Amino acid sequence: MMAISEKEYIDLKEYWDFQRKKEYNKELLKDSTEKMHGRLFTGAGQAVSTDEIFDMVWSKLPENQLEEPPKHWIPRDDKLKKWNEVHNEKDNKKFNR
Repeated sequence: MMAISEKEYIDLKEYWDFQRKKEYNKELLKDSTEKMHGRLFTGAGQAVSTDEIFDMVWSKLPENQLEEPPKHWIPRDDKLKKWNEVHNEKDNKKFNR
């Protein structure tokens, strides 16, 4: 799937804004959990998967506590980029970090 077209975005602005808000928060959480890799262990001494941590936290995060993405934020997922956003991962890192 390509980026969101201008017409799609205008027609379903509320929907797309919420999808992008969720994605922004997923990216933040994923980045945070990746930093925990190899730092959390079960009682048996096995490392806890960062995917498990992500799934556990994400499933408990209330939608009303999601943060709004900054105006300049560009999703990593091409399907959630707007028609007018940069489609180059290198350029996106400049905006997102």
